[in-house]
Amino acid sequence: MQTTQTEEIINPRLEKNLKALEGINPLLAGQLRFLKPNEKYEVYIGEDPLNINIYDKENKIALYQKSPLEETFEKIKEFEAFRLYPFLYFFGIGNGLFYHFYLNDKSNAIKKIFIFEPELELIYIALNFADFSKEIAEKKLLIFWTNTTNFGELDEFLVEDGQWIYSRVYNLHIYNNYYGRYHERALTINAILMRSLEHHVVAVGNDSTDALIGLEHHLQNIQEMITTPSFYELIKHAKITNTAVIVSTGPSLHKQLPLLKQYADYITIFCVDASFPILVKHGIKPDIVVTLERVELTADFYRKTPKEAQKNVIFALTSIVHKATTNAITQGVKSFSMRPFGYTRFFDLKEYGYAGIGMSAANMAYELVVHCKFENCVFIGQDLAFAPDGSTHSKDALFGERESGYKPQSDATKRILVPAYGGNGMVETSKIWNMFLNFFEKDIAQTPYPIKAINCTEGGARIVGTEEKPFKEVLESLPKIKKKQIKLKKPSAAQIASNRKKIESKVKKFLDYGYKKKKAVEKLFLRTVKMTEELERLNRQNKLEKINFEKLDKISDAIDDTKDFFKEDIFIKVFSDAVKSYLVHQDLEFAKIVVRPVKTKTDMQVKQIDWLYAHKYWLFSLAGGMDATLEVLKRCAKEWMEIPQKYETSAIEITKAKKEDS
Repeated sequence: MQTTQTEEIINPRLEKNLKALEGINPLLAGQLRFLKPNEKYEVYIGEDPLNINIYDKENKIALYQKSPLEETFEKIKEFEAFRLYPFLYFFGIGNGLFYHFYLNDKSNAIKKIFIFEPELELIYIALNFADFSKEIAEKKLLIFWTNTTNFGELDEFLVEDGQWIYSRVYNLHIYNNYYGRYHERALTINAILMRSLEHHVVAVGNDSTDALIGLEHHLQNIQEMITTPSFYELIKHAKITNTAVIVSTGPSLHKQLPLLKQYADYITIFCVDASFPILVKHGIKPDIVVTLERVELTADFYRKTPKEAQKNVIFALTSIVHKATTNAITQGVKSFSMRPFGYTRFFDLKEYGYAGIGMSAANMAYELVVHCKFENCVFIGQDLAFAPDGSTHSKDALFGERESGYKPQSDATKRILVPAYGGNGMVETSKIWNMFLNFFEKDIAQTPYPIKAINCTEGGARIVGTEEKPFKEVLESLPKIKKKQIKLKKPSAAQIASNRKKIESKVKKFLDYGYKKKKAVEKLFLRTVKMTEELERLNRQNKLEKINFEKLDKISDAIDDTKDFFKEDIFIKVFSDAVKSYLVHQDLEFAKIVVRPVKTKTDMQVKQIDWLYAHKYWLFSLAGGMDATLEVLKRCAKEWMEIPQKYETSAIEITKAKKEDS
């Protein structure tokens, strides 16, 4: 055996890999360039140049206990069972050759391999022995050093191709026995991956009603929206200081109010709607109040505060808020934007922009701060956790300090614990607060410029990506330059008229396209019902050998064609939000069928039948969701435009099929 020390042999391949890596993960590429090799590991090559072993000098153990090539082929054989998995996750890179072989095996359905390696030097070694440049550049191979891997930075790679649809077949594979010594680190990576996959499944929700309510509110507000200062106008003029303070309603807020009041003239105050009554009570006037919730109760934040408190305040609203909320704001300046849903993007009112991708008003406030390009963003009252006394909100909160929707878990095994502010142990959070926390960490990590995010909550949960400092210290460091009032300009009469015309045209296009696609889905549903009835009849008669698999194949192809609707931009915009909440939970189950290995013709036929039955309800749900969406559109648009008569009576095929099927 011989030690490889010849840089002339290994460097060209390494350089190629590093150049590809620089475009995907520049931090890791930079760390590898500055790495001093041969510190902890020694590389050995046998007579076969692919027989590459690596010796851990510190722990006096080799990565491969048998022949490395033999172990690699055993690993390839082991992963034949995962041949249909599009996404695989590994802890440990080894010598890299297993991944090189696996990615180049055309019989695999692999789209992406994620590798999490605890030793930077092992990544360096693996990139010397195989050319991964194409796979890295195409994001087919994603390599991460565990020391610099966190949720916020990793999440963007885990959502790009809808990996979360396969969350029910997820597993983090430990590469080999050598990596057992990194047990704790593997658990940490597994927790991050599970957190991300769960985050995206939960974010979709499980009730289409929310999406339909959002569409209804959007259509109710759209005529007023186009008369208000645009989102573009707001972000152009909102930066009246260098520092934005986002005021949330956590238990710690109360102690910060005296300082906030003292320095209010020198900072731009973004407050969430629930904080507005608290600030009013303490004589603090925010610059911008953010509201994104669709529930009617949100209106109470404005109905139950003095009207004069609204004067000279900008109310940044999303177009899906309840009409009662917009009606309750009578003195301030309303400026609408749209949450980035498909149905809002469909109307193509770009000047009103898109904000509110997160789940809370505070998440949306951070988006606004970033759009405005503030240098500093300070968080107060952003506890995202129960206070030691069990309280959920600040003193003087409109709905009390202990909101009934948030309760600490009495069962310790069910508690959700997250790192505490300042790193002092753990604190209990709730599912919804944890969602807010996920969005903050993701958004802060992905902020497109070097903003200084400072968490001055001085309590609650830690927000990874922020500096933690006392509020007083931050405020005292700021220049004492008095801010000016934010002034926004409303659109002209010509702009309003043009947008009204565009909205009406879009509604007609929505209906034209929607009914055409709905009819196609209903027709396929009826074919599927007929086929399943035929299968059941043959089963009762013990004549399964007479199943017409050619006919079944054609229906399966038609189902695949229908799924391609979700690749059409217009379909995504008009229907995706309303149907995805219940379709996605079916898709999670479909993933189990997709990855199920097939060894015989019978296996394939059983898989085909399972696929058909699984999609019967999927088609029914899709058609029903499309119908509900179109009915909401007609009912709301009828308030401000004439709906063509041909759309007044919708198709009845799906209702008829439902009765027959039952």
